Amino acid sequence: MGVLHQMTSGFQRLLTIACTASLALGGALVTGPQAQAQEQKCGGDTFLKEFDTPNENIDVEYAYCVTYENGVYNASGYGRVTDGGGARKVDSFVVRSRLEKNNHTVQSTRCNYTKAINNAETTNIDCDSSGAVGPGSFAGDGEIWVDLEGDGKGGRWYGVEGSAPMS
Repeated sequence: MGVLHQMTSGFQRLLTIACTASLALGGALVTGPQAQAQEQKCGGDTFLKEFDTPNENIDVEYAYCVTYENGVYNASGYGRVTDGGGARKVDSFVVRSRLEKNNHTVQSTRCNYTKAINNAETTNIDCDSSGAVGPGSFAGDGEIWVDLEGDGKGGRWYGVEGSAPMS
């Protein structure tokens, strides 16, 4: 029992010294449960579409997820456009991401990528909503507005499958 008591006393002293040094150097002593890890649920199918544009056609791929971290839910859209640049491809290209709670929109964000797509071979078109808190069933979804250059048809919204709900 003497050796165990010495080891326990030594460990307690070491722990006390480490905590005191950490606090003295501006650290923080954290007690209780650790911060929650990020959770994410995404839609089942990725939106894939090729659009007829001048020179090479552009290819679009996109998916929506809902993310939960530190008590906050966000809608996150992930995707890219390839074969852009080199010539004007679109008159307008906008991604709209929505965070829904119990099938009602609580946050919505629009991200305009028109200039980027017309100027770059590949463009990441990620678009996240603002966050929301509280109980309920949250999901991320949205749509993409595409107005092709010179087709004379104007633009239209393309629906993208939303994420699985998370609560």
